[in-house]
Order: sequence, then C-alpha cells, then structure tokens
Amino acid sequence: MKVPAYGRLFKPGGLDGMQQAMGYSLSQPGVHCCVIAAETVKQLEENVNVARAFQPLNNKALAAIEQRTAAVWEDGTFFRAWT
Repeated sequence: MKVPAYGRLFKPGGLDGMQQAMGYSLSQPGVHCCVIAAETVKQLEENVNVARAFQPLNNKALAAIEQRTAAVWEDGTFFRAWT
C-alpha cells in the first residue's frame, strides 16, 4: 500500500503523521506489511520506530482517519478522471 500517498495525506486537515498512516494500513484485514520510502536516514529510523510501536487501531480510530482523509483524497484524485 502507498501508505502516505506520496505525502498527500499529510496536508492540512489530513493525517498528523506516519503513526496514523501506517497504523491505518496495518490495521486492515489481510495486510501484514507495508513498504514506505524514506528520503533520509532519520525518516527511516522514525518509520521503523512507528512500525515497532504498532498496535492495531479500533474501528472508531479507523473511521476517524477515513473521515479526515476523505477530502484530501478527493482533491488528490481529481486529475485521475482525465486520464
């Protein structure tokens, strides 16, 4: 899964960080891992720490993430209709 959607999900009104993005992805049934790019060693280390601390999110937390990202996702997929 493209966990942070190339950073688009971190726009204002979207997610607060990788803990939410990775937590949402890894909490989905059938998802056992995710591949995330890192631009720096520090970013890689932060992602590893988030993965190590992962705890499955409950339905309320998943629904809140879906609600926060809905508008950001619609904005980011606008041009897909043109291809």
